[in-house]
Amino acid sequence: MRLYNQTTTLRKSVGFRMQKLIVLPDPLLEEAARYPVTSGLYVTDIGYFHEAKHHYRDRPEGCASHILMYCVQGTGWYVLDGSKRHDVNAGDLVILPANKAHIYGAKAAEPWSIYWIHLRGEHALTYIEPLLTDHISTIAPVKAQKWLELFHECYDVLETGYSLQTMIYASQIVGYMLGLLAYGQGAGGSMVSSKRAAEQSVQYMLEHLEGSVTLKDLAAQARLSVPHYSQLFKQATGHSPIDYFLRLKIQHSCRYLDFTDWTVKQISSELGFKDPYYFSRLFSKMMGRSPTEYRNKTKG
Repeated sequence: MRLYNQTTTLRKSVGFRMQKLIVLPDPLLEEAARYPVTSGLYVTDIGYFHEAKHHYRDRPEGCASHILMYCVQGTGWYVLDGSKRHDVNAGDLVILPANKAHIYGAKAAEPWSIYWIHLRGEHALTYIEPLLTDHISTIAPVKAQKWLELFHECYDVLETGYSLQTMIYASQIVGYMLGLLAYGQGAGGSMVSSKRAAEQSVQYMLEHLEGSVTLKDLAAQARLSVPHYSQLFKQATGHSPIDYFLRLKIQHSCRYLDFTDWTVKQISSELGFKDPYYFSRLFSKMMGRSPTEYRNKTKG
């Protein structure tokens, strides 16, 4: 990994078997930081350490880049900003924000194998903020497979040469990797539960778009109390359940406007709105234009 001006302590013997390592040159990083497409998010270092015995880092002043480490086997540990020590096991994701003091290392008995990436950019913190938690995050197996495929694609393209073109492609890949984590995995087991509850509810909503549902109905369908269900759903989607249901109705109404000659009143009635004026106001609020303006807008 990149050695920065701040004090960095390392414990490593000759090297790690099967290791992969790319450290991007500073002139290229400076170019990426200036270029509009990559300035928001770009890779500075990337690699893989296999059964990394003696792997240890102590950075009292942190690192200039955000660090992501994904453990695929073995065990390790880390301490962030002087907090308590966290154990790391296979399937765990560790995120160390830039400029935060940290220490981490592999456990001697069963040293970890880790994939890691260092990231910078004007929007890098915004990308990782949804993933930051005070406890270990775990990537669900189905997401882990895709994430690792993207990691290898990112590594392989950077391995083809140090150029702005490869940095652009790698930047797009890591954006996808972080989006995949934020949407599909999130902060530990609680987010997995939230997403699962939300997915089931959204399917239920889609099956009842032509009618109405209550918060009590949705919570009962998810087999949760109303307060717990509401909290989990908003955690997963960013919206309250009823607000999300109305958004689905409006989204569906766009299809009727695009592909039928039904009147606004007919569409409103089809989607369970008793008052077409309320439907029109809601549509305008969510879509930024009235149903008629939306229908008359050239698309495609």
